[in-house]
Amino acid sequence: MEKVQIETFTVYGLTLRTANSLEMNPETANIPKHVQLVDSNIEIDYPSGARAYSVYTNYESDVNGFYDLLMGSTEIASAKRKLKSIDVVAGEYLKFDAEGEFPDAIIRAWQTAWAYFSSQDCKHSRAYTTDFEYYQSTNQVSVFIALK
Repeated sequence: MEKVQIETFTVYGLTLRTANSLEMNPETANIPKHVQLVDSNIEIDYPSGARAYSVYTNYESDVNGFYDLLMGSTEIASAKRKLKSIDVVAGEYLKFDAEGEFPDAIIRAWQTAWAYFSSQDCKHSRAYTTDFEYYQSTNQVSVFIALK
């Protein structure tokens, strides 16, 4: 875990409204289908150095409420659907890294973040503005959690 300062940047992609309670159940999970939708409709400009992002925003409340999830990139080579955009809020974030096969590494990074924020030793509070996943490669992810 590392505290970092993030400047505002824009991510373009496709959105989904969901909640963790839905995503924890394979029968009601929407994110796996959304990943397939994004993969089949958006071409990320990897040759120019672009990478994939998932941005969590418009939180209804906290980890238990609904939120919007936008999956995409800062640079899109082409898209078969109309894209939305979200500006990642500038500020302090806690960064949680994980390596390994997806989605296991992504889940592990989120579990580490949730455990930290729910611990009695936690010295930070979540802002619930924009949180995001940054995929450095096919087996490396960083989860960034916005701080108050």
